Amino acid sequence: MLRMLNAKGILITVCLLGMALGVTSEARSQSSDEASLVLPKQSPVMSERFKQFLSEKEPEERVKVWVFFTDKGIFDSEEYRSALNRAKNALTQKAAQRRAKTMRPSLVDFRDLPVDRSYVDEILKYQAELRHQSKWLNAASFEIPISRLEEISQLDFVRSIKSVWAGMRKPMPPQVPPEEPLEGQSKLGLNYGASYAQLQQLNVPSVHDLGHSGQGVLVCMMDTGYRKDHRAFQLAYAEGRVLAEWDFVNSDGNTQNEAGDPSTQHNHGTYTWSALGGAADGYLYGPAYEASFILAKTEDVSMEEPIEEDNWMAGMEWADSIGADVISSSLCYIDWYTYSDLDGNTAVITIAADMAAERGIVVCNAMGNSGPGSGTLLPAADADSIIACGAVSSSGSIASFSSKGPTYDGRTKPEVCARGVSTTCADPYDTTDYTTASGTSLSTPLIGGCAALILSAHPNWTPMQVREAMMMTASRAGSPDNTYGWGIPDILAAVEYSFYSTGDANSDGEIDVGDVLYLIDYLFSGGSAPDPLWLGDVDCDDLVGVGDVVYLINYLFLGGSEPCTH
Repeated sequence: MLRMLNAKGILITVCLLGMALGVTSEARSQSSDEASLVLPKQSPVMSERFKQFLSEKEPEERVKVWVFFTDKGIFDSEEYRSALNRAKNALTQKAAQRRAKTMRPSLVDFRDLPVDRSYVDEILKYQAELRHQSKWLNAASFEIPISRLEEISQLDFVRSIKSVWAGMRKPMPPQVPPEEPLEGQSKLGLNYGASYAQLQQLNVPSVHDLGHSGQGVLVCMMDTGYRKDHRAFQLAYAEGRVLAEWDFVNSDGNTQNEAGDPSTQHNHGTYTWSALGGAADGYLYGPAYEASFILAKTEDVSMEEPIEEDNWMAGMEWADSIGADVISSSLCYIDWYTYSDLDGNTAVITIAADMAAERGIVVCNAMGNSGPGSGTLLPAADADSIIACGAVSSSGSIASFSSKGPTYDGRTKPEVCARGVSTTCADPYDTTDYTTASGTSLSTPLIGGCAALILSAHPNWTPMQVREAMMMTASRAGSPDNTYGWGIPDILAAVEYSFYSTGDANSDGEIDVGDVLYLIDYLFSGGSAPDPLWLGDVDCDDLVGVGDVVYLINYLFLGGSEPCTH
């Protein structure tokens, strides 16, 4: 009894120390953010490359541009803290829970604050038409006459002006003669039909047999639109798992074809959504067939240059606001970017993809269909915190069209590969038929669905943990390259993957108050040592002491940094 009382007394003391450290840490974080509430204007405001682009057009021609602002109309610490509190209170419960995995203690930062509307209104006076606003970029996209851009660039609050680039998607690779489908059935009685081979290549049926099929995970599809009345999606609708949709092209709430849309508008999205989350027994199952979904339509196939990055950016922020856990994007942009831009920090959509990952979202993006040359990857595949997906055949050989790394700064890409040759999916030309399609567009939703399976089994894993588990259990993990990346994942092995995290002092698989008590008992009451001892080295200073207890309490109760890994 005395031993437990001593431990409790020490715990109270250490908790007070942890609270003090937590407050100090948060204050430092706020001070750091406040130092960058206002950024200087860039010089020049419009790059020479952009000016050259404009010089090839008539002055009264209207162009789509990003206008980036120097600030958000917030200039002092009290106002900043109030704005952060408003942004935090505006988070949905789902978004807050997801962000808690990666954005402790505040859950929000400067980039989550809204764009200053007075700045937008001022730009509108220059014959501008507003397209989208981006909190993350502190920018808004407009359609503006070229002749007015110089005037706008002189405004004090305008930091820089860049083009909203738009490009064509490469045509889907030609179909190879379909193989005789390999059909199989799970222990749960699921008849996968022709989709069995693409799932078995990833060891997905074994994960389904464990009871993981995407339950509790919210997946955002970002694509051209979706044939929502196809049979492959009816189970999701019947069970109320399609939670929201938005057409960022037409600004309405319908992502299926409607009046004025080309007949093929929703084709590509129908392929990808069904490959990830479709369910039609005897015909097709996606890996995450019991996930919940939100649908974003971000590409207009009727346009000469149908892919516009501001639609994609708006879709990312929308997905974050609702609480998406996974984003599957089979759209790639390159026409205006050069290889030197593929450094993980330049393309707008690459920056957005990394911001989404920082906010706890697992982003899966296609590598592109520009292979087989080296360095042929397309944005946003160059982002460093996402899962870029290459395409293989049924035999596991890389598809000739699959884009390859490295990134311009020398990082290996892709992360992983999946079936992208004759992948079984829903036929958008009919509500009951199924077909096959090829491209990294099809391998990506398979990987996106697998990410949802991993999160279904481990809802507290961060995007980087999901990424690591998938990569380190893939077929080429011992010798990754810029063709296959780390190879084809084994999703059962990924679900069973162990992270060597400090903090689990009592080795029960969880980091909780029990570990705090265990460390205190060891340090002050002669209790058993963590086994191995480094499990108690929470701050990775190569010692196990009271500092580790303080660190762990700060993490568990005050939103401090996660324990380090060995």
